[in-house]
Amino acid sequence: MKIFRTLVGGLLLTSTLIYSSCGQMPVKLPELPLERVTPYFSEAAEVHTIDTSFYQIKDAQGEVIGTLLYSMPYTEAVKGYNGNTPLLIALDAEGRIKTVVQLPNKETPRFAERVVAAGLYQAWDGLTVDEALDKQVDAVTGATYTSNGVKNTLNVRLKEYQRQLEKEHVEPNFWQRILGKLMK
Repeated sequence: MKIFRTLVGGLLLTSTLIYSSCGQMPVKLPELPLERVTPYFSEAAEVHTIDTSFYQIKDAQGEVIGTLLYSMPYTEAVKGYNGNTPLLIALDAEGRIKTVVQLPNKETPRFAERVVAAGLYQAWDGLTVDEALDKQVDAVTGATYTSNGVKNTLNVRLKEYQRQLEKEHVEPNFWQRILGKLMK
């Protein structure tokens, strides 16, 4: 019995060390069909998944015309009134926010509608990621929790996007390469 406990303890310790040396486990993004992209990028011809982080959109000539970010699963801990407030964030080729779109959620419909009607999602249009992170946006009266959920979701995802861009230029360590291959 003592040998079994020692073996299990050793396995747990090894697993913990491996996980901590890898950082966050990679998130596998699903394939994104072109028809889901064209509402935001009408000239889109190709969708490329960049690592496990975001989608790069290209035109027929192969030029990058934008980027799509989904807030989930990066913002799972961010809550509105009734739960997560998932977003889709479209960035143009220059890295400016083209649009922010509310995705299906569990918010009370009347609160979610107030946020949309107040124009909260347009508050970041045309801003760079840095400008959007610096911008102080007021909550919508009567939908404060939902508004704060949206603002916090956007901020967390944009900060994660910045981190992902920085990480693209860093060579992954041994365990990240192994786990990345296993996740494909």
